[in-house]
Amino acid sequence: MAKTRRTITALLPGYERNRYQWRRRILANVVRAARKAGVKYDDSHTFEVVVLLYLKKGKRHDIHDVDNRLKDILDALQGRFGGVQSKHRLIENDRQVCRVIIEKQTIPKSLSDNAGGRLLVRPYERRRWPLQRSKGDQFRKLRRKYAVA
Repeated sequence: MAKTRRTITALLPGYERNRYQWRRRILANVVRAARKAGVKYDDSHTFEVVVLLYLKKGKRHDIHDVDNRLKDILDALQGRFGGVQSKHRLIENDRQVCRVIIEKQTIPKSLSDNAGGRLLVRPYERRRWPLQRSKGDQFRKLRRKYAVA
C-alpha cells in the first residue's frame, strides 16, 4: 500500500506592510500547494511548521522580529485576517502546532527582491532534542547538578 503524503511545502510571498494582505497571499499559496499535493488536515492532527523567511538586507531584515512574522504565518494558516476568518484554511487552530523552527535570512542574490521564503507544514512526530540527554526528561538531573545555592 502506498504511503499517504502529508507534508506541504509552499513558497512564501515577499513581506508586505499590510499584514492582512500578506496573510491572504500566504494562505492562497499554502492552500494551492495542499491541493496540488492532495493533503488535507483535520482538527485532530498536530503539526510541525518550518519557516525560512527571506527579508531585504538592511533595515527590513534588522527590524522584523521572527516571533511577529511567525504569528502572521500561523494566523494565515488559520485563515485569520484581522477579525475576519476565511472558510478556506489549512489548520483549525494554532494550538495544533507542537513544534516550530524559524530562521530569517537576507534574500539570496540568486532570487528576486520579492522572494519571501519557504514554508513546510508536516505532521508532528516526537523526536529527541539536542538538549535532551536520553529518552524521557533528564532535565531534573541537570538542574540538581548545576543548582545555585
